[in-house]
Amino acid sequence: MFYILMKLDCNDVRTSKHIIKKDTMHILSMSVRHSRKMADIACILVIVAIITQISFIHAVEAATIGRNSTVLAKNVISGNKIENAFKVQAGRGDSTVVEHQFFPKKVEIKVGQSVTWYNPTLVPEPHTVTFILDNKSTTGVIVPFSVPNSTKFIPLVQDNSQPMLASTKNGMSIVTGLNGRVFNPVAIDTKDNVKFMKANAHYNMTGSEKYVNSGWLLPKGQEQSFPGSANIFTVTFEKAGTYNYVCIIHPWMRGTITVK
Repeated sequence: MFYILMKLDCNDVRTSKHIIKKDTMHILSMSVRHSRKMADIACILVIVAIITQISFIHAVEAATIGRNSTVLAKNVISGNKIENAFKVQAGRGDSTVVEHQFFPKKVEIKVGQSVTWYNPTLVPEPHTVTFILDNKSTTGVIVPFSVPNSTKFIPLVQDNSQPMLASTKNGMSIVTGLNGRVFNPVAIDTKDNVKFMKANAHYNMTGSEKYVNSGWLLPKGQEQSFPGSANIFTVTFEKAGTYNYVCIIHPWMRGTITVK
């Protein structure tokens, strides 16, 4: 009788062990399935985040007007008047990020139409619109000049200023200064006649010029940062052709106007 009871107890123990082992395996299996499910969810969230980011980038690219494409100019309606002009942004951005590009880079217009450049940046970041039609007319923002050693320079803005000077042996000094043909609107024809224009100039391009420059373009209301600077520059193109231009301050900023 005792033997039978012992045998039954042993069988019960073995059965209990089997049940515990089975339950443990079931729990582990559920845990693994749960972990896999969580991993799948995490993977899906990552994919969704990537898709969302890509969609955002595409939206930004779409919102950027003709970054690398050619835009056909159309009449711009201003109030009740239709102006034969097309507007191009010279840079854009704010105090966090400034984009040094023309928007759009390429514009296609007809003979007699005009293009107006303006600076929409929210900080006083200057740009120029400069047509260099003769490579010999290439110039820079800062250039050296020669003046007599006796020349005195008096700062008008603050006392803690002085020009960059270097003396020479012939009684002259080399002073480095801002180039007036970059800061101001100016045109130079084939006979090297230099014509300075007022700020916010409107120039008629004949296609025979050597050099045409907008002057420094600042956002409206930011001119006090560089007194004498402009806000806009308009060119009416009177001859068919391809006109490449550049910002001399940021020479990687380039654009093209195709006139047909």
